[in-house]
Amino acid sequence: MACEGLITQDILNDCDNPSQGGLETNVILINEDDIDITATTYDATITTKMTNLQLLSGKTGYLLQGVKQVNGSSYELVKKEFGTDKYKHMFAGVLLNPSAEVKQQLLNMSQGSKYVVAYERKWKGAGNVEAFEVIGIKSGLELQTAVYNTKENDGTIQFTLESTEGFEEPKPACTLLETDYATTKVAFDAKFAEA
Repeated sequence: MACEGLITQDILNDCDNPSQGGLETNVILINEDDIDITATTYDATITTKMTNLQLLSGKTGYLLQGVKQVNGSSYELVKKEFGTDKYKHMFAGVLLNPSAEVKQQLLNMSQGSKYVVAYERKWKGAGNVEAFEVIGIKSGLELQTAVYNTKENDGTIQFTLESTEGFEEPKPACTLLETDYATTKVAFDAKFAEA
């Protein structure tokens, strides 16, 4: 694919499937090193569409359980002076249970590893083919903030995973569709685990 930066088709509004904000409650956090990059595949013509998210043998993602709309995701363009513009991916999460075990996982995340986040959006598009997204797949996301205050947010822990400055992603969030919605949902609910 040539890097011409040209628009190649009309950008239309889908009146039958208007956009809707928010995520479904559960999110999957994956250690970046547990992803089999060579077996993770993309659509040949739509490079922002992932057709398979593959973990290495014996690896699994980890469930971040949520409620209502406590978790959120976003990305934004980062203009580059020398090189192609990139995208900063961000995930804002909430640890609902500030137990010793949960705090240990937060401590583990603060040790400098990188993560990939998969989630299901409220908006799913026509035929539910736009339901799932993956962020951080190329450069990984790092723990950037973690805040706990007994007098705020019911004593939960808020945290963010973000692209590190200078190491942003080459694309916006990738849509994940492994054959169809049902197949992708099964993989998501199984935390993309590989035997």
